[in-house]
Amino acid sequence: MKILAVDTAWDNMVVALCADGKIYSETSLDGAKKHNSLILPMIDKLLDKAGIKIGEVDCFAAVVGPGSFTGIRIGVSTVNALAFARNKNCVAINALEELAYSCTDKEFYTAIDCRHNCYYYGKFNGGFDNMVSMGEISATELDEVNCRVIKKILPSDPNALIEIVKSKVAKGEIGALVPLYLKKSQAEREYEAKNMDKTDK
Repeated sequence: MKILAVDTAWDNMVVALCADGKIYSETSLDGAKKHNSLILPMIDKLLDKAGIKIGEVDCFAAVVGPGSFTGIRIGVSTVNALAFARNKNCVAINALEELAYSCTDKEFYTAIDCRHNCYYYGKFNGGFDNMVSMGEISATELDEVNCRVIKKILPSDPNALIEIVKSKVAKGEIGALVPLYLKKSQAEREYEAKNMDKTDK
C-alpha cells in the first residue's frame, strides 16, 4: 500500500511517503508561514524520489490537530483535495497519538504546548491506539501527573505517521478529514471578548 501523510500543524512541516516498503520524507524548517507554498512542492519531490505518480497513492493522511489553526487547515484542505480528486481514502492522525507511537507504558500522557502556560494533553493506557481522554491542562496540573509525560519537542516522526495510518486503515478508520480544535482560535476569543464588552456597557 502506498501512503502519503503530512503534518502541517507545527512550525516544522513533515511530509512522509511509503512506497514499495520504503519510507521517504521531507521536513521543512522554514516556519509555519511557508507551509501553504511548500506543501505541494514537497509532495512532488517525494513522489519523484519514489518514482511514482500521485495517482498511484492508495491512501492520503494528515495530522488534523490539535495544533496551529492555520497549519491544520492547510494540511486538511490539501489532503482532502488530493484524495477527493482521485477517489482515494483519507486517514486522520491525532497529533497526540503521533507523540505516543513509541510508548507502551501502562499509563502515560502526551502533551503539546498551546501557550499561556497550558498544554493540549492526551492520556493513554498501553499504547498510541488507546487514548482514553484528551483536552487542555495547565502546566501546573501536568507537572502533578503521576506517570510518564511525553512533550512535543521535535518534528513528527515520518515512520510513526506511516505506521499509525496503517493501523487505522486496518481498523477501517477512514473518511474525509475534519480539523480537530480543542479550543477556540485567538481571533474567535478576541471577537467574543469585544462583543462581551459591548453587552456590558
